[in-house]
Amino acid sequence: MTKQSHAIVIGGSMAGMCAARILSDHFAKVTIVDRDHYPDGAFERSGVPQSRHVHVLLARGRLELENLFPGFEETVLSRGALNTDFGWDFAALRVNGWAPREVYGIKLLHASRVLLEAVVRELLRKRHANIGFIEGTRITGFIVNENHSRVLGVKTISSDDRATTGELRADLIVDASGRSSKAPSWLREIGLPAPEEIVVDSHSGYASRWFNAPTPERRPKEWWWKAAWVDPKVPENPYAGVLFPVENNRWVITVAGAGKHYPPTDEAGYTAILNNLRSPLIAEAIKLAEPISEVYAARSMANRWRRYDKWPARLDGFLATGDAACAFNPVYGQGMTTGALSALALRDVIVKYGLEHAELPRKFQSALADLQKAPWGMATGVDFTVPGVTGQRPLANRIIDPIFGTILQYSAEDPVVRMAVGRVLHMLRPPSDLFAPALLGRAALNVMRGVTRRKPPETSFSPMPPAQWANVTPA
Repeated sequence: MTKQSHAIVIGGSMAGMCAARILSDHFAKVTIVDRDHYPDGAFERSGVPQSRHVHVLLARGRLELENLFPGFEETVLSRGALNTDFGWDFAALRVNGWAPREVYGIKLLHASRVLLEAVVRELLRKRHANIGFIEGTRITGFIVNENHSRVLGVKTISSDDRATTGELRADLIVDASGRSSKAPSWLREIGLPAPEEIVVDSHSGYASRWFNAPTPERRPKEWWWKAAWVDPKVPENPYAGVLFPVENNRWVITVAGAGKHYPPTDEAGYTAILNNLRSPLIAEAIKLAEPISEVYAARSMANRWRRYDKWPARLDGFLATGDAACAFNPVYGQGMTTGALSALALRDVIVKYGLEHAELPRKFQSALADLQKAPWGMATGVDFTVPGVTGQRPLANRIIDPIFGTILQYSAEDPVVRMAVGRVLHMLRPPSDLFAPALLGRAALNVMRGVTRRKPPETSFSPMPPAQWANVTPA
């Protein structure tokens, strides 16, 4: 396949860098344009404010990033990331009690978002010489042909000096600028309609703080866990909490609330919420930790799907990927994984149809929509259970979501169901696995057992994970 001349990727997000990696195989030159200046190392940048909160790289995302950037795992681990088994190393309080401690075989990389991003950016620069970065530059609009049927490039302006404007020409423009993408307004400026947007908003929010974790000798012996998760139980307690270890012996501790129960961001309010979670585990843990940051807030967490796959207009040479096309409530940790999978969908479409195919953008947006249906369904399915959620709930979801929610709720009753749920949540298997007749039968049996055998909450609930699990031997 003959390489085309130049592709531009708007935004150096994880999705943008993954897309650039794929495009580097098909274009002589790929340019990533970002409004930020990239830090030299694993440090925060203003374009990724969400990086100050817990970021989960799902198991599928870990596999695909390693495929896209060989050596990714080894590099991240060499810089202090932790390698954990979700079932063995997490103390997880679910709605019906503590999840049993067992080896899942689903491995998690515990690292900060900035470390994950820095490693990908480093491997991209080192191994793909035809990829360049233009930093400190914002895109302000499209350059199109006379009949507005094809994009020819983009208009630029310096982020530092707003008087410095310019143009960049390319054969393909990829919008990977995230959930705040300005592409819909750029389309309207050239006389084209913006794509339809579907928004499902559970009015969620985060509050996060960073800590130096206690050294091993200061940890109580019964602390068998490396990370902790406390589910909410609506309406009694609408807050979730997570203690997430990252490199350099630090913890990121995030409180999340939904249904406009936004966690406070002052120190006293944040600490009070931790003290009132369904378990005091995290609140007790921070008594041995040293706070090293302020409390950070996040509120822009709605699920937003720009339906480019159903867009009635046409603009050759333009496509959207990652959060610019479909953004999920980040509490479910699907963003980075879906960004990597989106790049692989782009690869498959290019290989199948070729860069010269007149319908390439439309083919890609259709393939991307097929990919996004599963994580969208899971994220919005849970969000639709939140009182006060806004957004139109499709008829199919009204039927499927309660079944899916019941399977999740009672998965702790059955190791087969637990493992199936874990594989689906980590995007290793499709959600349809949970609706296989054999598994539905097991789930139904678990529901009946839960109704007939479950002890009353006041006698069955333990506020702390069983200390004896520290002595459990992996199966």
